[in-house]
Amino acid sequence: MYRMKRPVTYSEVGADYRADMAQIINYFQDCSCFQSDELGVGPKNMEILGKAWMLNSWQIVVERYPKYGEQITVGTWPYDFKGPLGLRNFIIDDASGERMARANSVWAMIDVATGRPVRVDKTQIEAYQMEPKEPMNYEGRKISISGDFETLEPVLVTRACLDTNHHMNNARYVAVAMEYLPENYLMHQIRVEYKHSARYGDILIPKRQLEGGRVVVLLENADGEVCVITEFTE
Repeated sequence: MYRMKRPVTYSEVGADYRADMAQIINYFQDCSCFQSDELGVGPKNMEILGKAWMLNSWQIVVERYPKYGEQITVGTWPYDFKGPLGLRNFIIDDASGERMARANSVWAMIDVATGRPVRVDKTQIEAYQMEPKEPMNYEGRKISISGDFETLEPVLVTRACLDTNHHMNNARYVAVAMEYLPENYLMHQIRVEYKHSARYGDILIPKRQLEGGRVVVLLENADGEVCVITEFTE
């Protein structure tokens, strides 16, 4: 497991002095990038090869959200490669070793020029040391949707939303979707399915469905394509 030990800083917490789900995703993304950099297969190395890892889905379960000032350890490791897909776990532990959060993620290797998935090459597979899967209740990467959704106010994709691939950053979609949660909603799990990338200047149209403790938020583009599906569970 690759580990990143760090304090929870003031700029990473909200009004309740806790990091939220979008910030947890930022921790996870940073940790996986640092591991890849250390192994010589990080984002800049991939850019030279004309390839990139694109996130397909998240399943994140949180037992306790990190608090301002406390020391946390963020960890990650891949546990399988299948064709163009890489499967990776993440964890967050507190200073006593108690597991605060755990996650499963699915990534696809993309040829940047064509935008098409390509098989994970031998160099990538040999760079990582695979480990057993994190014990958790694994759900599918596809989120089923049906029924009626409430259409909400459109959102503009600004420059601040972009990552190095010039797409909307994975955590930004979640931050936008979280705006439509009920007040004082206690999120225990999130599942995210990424379908189409949003770019600078795009308009995203949020659509929401409330079903008891389950909230589903779709972010569609102006053409009616679903960019991201987020499913929140109390």
